[in-house]
Amino acid sequence: MELRVLTGITACAVLLTSCEKDIDVDLPEVPEQFVVEGTIEPGSPPFVILTRTQGWFEPMSPSSLAGIFVGGANVTVDNGDGPIALDHVCTGSLTPEQLVLVSDLTGLDPLLLQVADICVYATANPAVFGEAGRTYQLRVEAENKVLTSTTTIPHPVPLDSVWFKLALVRPDDDSLGFAWCRLTDPDTTGNYYRWMARRVSHRADGSEEDPFYISPFGTTFDDRYLNGLSVDLNTIRGRAPFSDRPEDENEEAGFFKTGDTIAVKFLSIGRAEHDFYRSYEENVSSSGDIFGTPVNARTNINGGLGIWTGRGVYADTIICE
Repeated sequence: MELRVLTGITACAVLLTSCEKDIDVDLPEVPEQFVVEGTIEPGSPPFVILTRTQGWFEPMSPSSLAGIFVGGANVTVDNGDGPIALDHVCTGSLTPEQLVLVSDLTGLDPLLLQVADICVYATANPAVFGEAGRTYQLRVEAENKVLTSTTTIPHPVPLDSVWFKLALVRPDDDSLGFAWCRLTDPDTTGNYYRWMARRVSHRADGSEEDPFYISPFGTTFDDRYLNGLSVDLNTIRGRAPFSDRPEDENEEAGFFKTGDTIAVKFLSIGRAEHDFYRSYEENVSSSGDIFGTPVNARTNINGGLGIWTGRGVYADTIICE
């Protein structure tokens, strides 16, 4: 019997080896494009990051990453009272408090912002700070190219309540759970949402557990199936890109736990912005899946790629007890 099994394994190995074949894939040349990532929230200045597309096989490191950011552009935002130019600000010169603000609005790790000295476009002029219900036109001029986009900040939809609840995935587990919320959707169709959260409780060294807000995959949604209803929704704990923290590698991955304090941002966004984030999530989740269908992230940027999004914000806090 043992001989038969070993013989079978050997035969399978020979068969699989004989099926190996080197395949050369010629990727088509794609023209370089500019990529915009811009946000504006009520009471906050607009933030715009301008980068250029990078080849699939080009190396990724803090130095090479910094090289894709585009400086020297002319960036303006117009809320109907005339265009206001944004300043070109490099993050290496910002204070820790300012880095946290930029991180919150851009989703970039403060450490990356500091190490890579990434340049963003923003302004301290309150005349163009965000207001719910107002429309903002973005114009970017760089290297003889013009990119434009328009977004509106929706009025936020408040959550009825937020709380922490044990997941009870494993017997006698009295610490790990999910964040929950109750949403009463307005009785008009066409509401689009995105959940963001960060743990603001502190580690033993005094640092915050999450340096910026994270949107887990699947937390961008619309009211197609819940229009006018009150529903309870739950979400996992999101993971920061490239995180190697212990809680992202062990049994705590995806869970909040007792003792955490969670700052929540529940965003109301427009349809085009919703379509971008949903298609972006589908694009990332299908990467490396040879059976998946490639999905290009949709964009609301004319003349380039990316997103310019107005975000209506409802903020709340969860104490995990």
